Amino acid sequence: PKQGDGDGPRAPDVSRPDTKDLLNKMRKVDPNQSQRYRQRTGE
Repeated sequence: PKQGDGDGPRAPDVSRPDTKDLLNKMRKVDPNQSQRYRQRTGE
């Protein structure tokens, strides 16, 4: 199964509803989390 072989924590298969659901959940929990994560990665 493909679960981010080396593409980061994000699964390469966006077709999976699981990934989308997870992203949506994370966004709902903290809409600013995405931005924070970006800055932490060194955007």
